[in-house]
Amino acid sequence: MSLVIKEKDKFIIDRTLMNITKKSFNEKGLPEFIRNLKGVGVDFFEIDEEVFNFIKLSIKTKDIIFRVNKASQLQICKARGIEYILIREENLEIIKICNLEMKYNFKIILEIDVKSCASDFMQKINENIDINKLFSIRIKGESNWVFNDYIKDKYNVNINIYASDEFSMATAVGFQGLTSGIQSITTAFGGRDGTYGTTALEELLVATKVIMGEKVNGELGLLSEMREQYEKITYKNVPDNKAIIGKNIFKYESGVHVAGIEKNPVTYEPFMPELVGMKRKLALGKHSGKNSINSKLKELNMDNKFSDLEILNILGKVKNISISNKTEVSDKDFIDICRRIKR
Repeated sequence: MSLVIKEKDKFIIDRTLMNITKKSFNEKGLPEFIRNLKGVGVDFFEIDEEVFNFIKLSIKTKDIIFRVNKASQLQICKARGIEYILIREENLEIIKICNLEMKYNFKIILEIDVKSCASDFMQKINENIDINKLFSIRIKGESNWVFNDYIKDKYNVNINIYASDEFSMATAVGFQGLTSGIQSITTAFGGRDGTYGTTALEELLVATKVIMGEKVNGELGLLSEMREQYEKITYKNVPDNKAIIGKNIFKYESGVHVAGIEKNPVTYEPFMPELVGMKRKLALGKHSGKNSINSKLKELNMDNKFSDLEILNILGKVKNISISNKTEVSDKDFIDICRRIKR
């Protein structure tokens, strides 16, 4: 299991592949990205028949949760040795088939909308299907209380949270669920899933390790590399300021920040960039100060033989270029400025 919280194993079901393959994507980079998803901590990959045709050689069947939409797909799962299947509430008839056909012997996850949980729907299900014999109940939607009130206290079954990010709460809901005793969480890389998004894989992993200090069995240092792979595969850029994986989240510029980070990085950073495979980067621009110039010289391994007056001169040129170009000053331009000052 990828997570150990309060000495109990928790597992992650990831839907990233379901989303990647629904639109145009670069199939070439997919196998390595799948290996890294597994390496960072994904326990199970949720797929459907369409996705299975793309990745069947890249994932072990024991790591697959097959989303069954019609009874005929049960034979595919049986032939391929797939053990776990997921069925939505609107396809309950398929579960009845599974119960009748003991030869399948699947571990069944039943996906139920949170609105259904808050009614007598669970009781009606249990009249025809023994909920306690299911492998898991997945609650889909935005909620942080329903699993206690309607399932956890009434049925002896594993619970999975598949949160919607409609109200920007998906990661918090998933995180709270895991700390409250549920067994698993559904995620997607970058939180990109469906219309609103879902619990972000990388946010959940880092929060578990950094905020709770609990055990994460995956290699979090792969996350930065995975962002680059994801962008190449999907032809879409991850926002530069995206929590955990945005390429600029460890970039700093102003003089106060520079001084603070040099003295104690935790002043501004909740965790060290190396944890997620990144490095902090000093940006030079209109907000820079003398500390920024000295730090950049040190970062670039340039001998600082400049006088205080020359440092101020360099700083002035850096600010002018930044304001004129409306962007940060590149390392190349900075080196050119320094060389001109020392002529």
